Amino acid sequence: MSVYVWGFGKLGQLGNGQTEISHTPVEVKLRESCREVQCGGHYTAVVTDSGALYTFGCGKYGRLGTGDETDRRTPVRVRITKNGNEVAIHSVSCGNWHGAAISNEGELYTWGFNRSHGVLGSADVPHLSKPSLLPGPFTMKVAGVSCGNNFTLLWTTDGVPYSWGCGRHGVLGHGDELPRTNPTLICQFEADVSRVSFMSAGFSHCAAVTDKGVYTFGRGQGGALGHGQGHLETTCVPSLVKTLHRECKIVEVSCSVGEKHGHTLFLDADGHVLSCGDGYKGKLGFGDQISRFTATQIPQQHFSNEKIRHVAAGGIHSAAVSFVGHIFTWGCGSDGRLGHTDGKGHRYLFRSDTPRLVEALSERGVATAICSSYYHVATLIS
Repeated sequence: MSVYVWGFGKLGQLGNGQTEISHTPVEVKLRESCREVQCGGHYTAVVTDSGALYTFGCGKYGRLGTGDETDRRTPVRVRITKNGNEVAIHSVSCGNWHGAAISNEGELYTWGFNRSHGVLGSADVPHLSKPSLLPGPFTMKVAGVSCGNNFTLLWTTDGVPYSWGCGRHGVLGHGDELPRTNPTLICQFEADVSRVSFMSAGFSHCAAVTDKGVYTFGRGQGGALGHGQGHLETTCVPSLVKTLHRECKIVEVSCSVGEKHGHTLFLDADGHVLSCGDGYKGKLGFGDQISRFTATQIPQQHFSNEKIRHVAAGGIHSAAVSFVGHIFTWGCGSDGRLGHTDGKGHRYLFRSDTPRLVEALSERGVATAICSSYYHVATLIS
């Protein structure tokens, strides 16, 4: 797959050799096909089909994993070794200040700014400019990882969840707001939950897809957790989103990565998108800026009646990719982050309150989309 980017690029995070805003998608030149792409706090990471890891953007605190703090405007290879042998990477996640990658062997490597909370899974160093193996207490291989603002979520192949880092707003799910400097088992799920299949770490709230439904935890301001108007406070333990209909099977969830105005996107098995949280800048997709305290389905006609296969919540904008291969974006369009040509010249006021097709990619076959706070990344099949 190929990689396209657009939006705020002044720190090189668009990977096109420039440090300017791009209002429409531009291709990132890679030596081989992309398997996965992720973006975080002003930097981007790409995993190729061969398992090579590339990063570009802001290098402060070593978040690029290149062994230094130099900004990169184009993709640079990050070489990870174990016992003298190069490690092939399966997937990657990017937080605001740190990154994490899972090898083909199911092992986890972390790098970036450690702060004082052990966000990298150890309190021994202030930051790591190169990926370092995190042994952890895991009894099975690592299946997935999601990096939040200054914390990390992880789940293993047998569906066991862990978290570590800063515990503010209860984002670690341990029943308190204390930090954890090492991977710690999340044992606060209800007793009948036997498996976690997916987790999303936002800036200050999180979500988990389990065999018994969707659970959310963290900061609930604005309705981001979806528990209803009477439950807008911080929730320090994973809590079932009971407002979702029983027959609604959620297969993916995405928590916003912006510091304020939290929101959440849900994708069900029938290709419908639901959203909840702060409606600022129209990022919930309903044609207004009203907050929703429960997960509410976005009208399918806003997606040209196409079924959706993937969703992504940015800072104050959102995206969805259909099975047809179209990408729709909505919310704040400042700095070109929505990819719509009519956003040029509207640096601060441009927005779309409902999902809109990104015309520049309408015939290219989009596979996935990832939102940072200020820019977009998409993978294309063709």
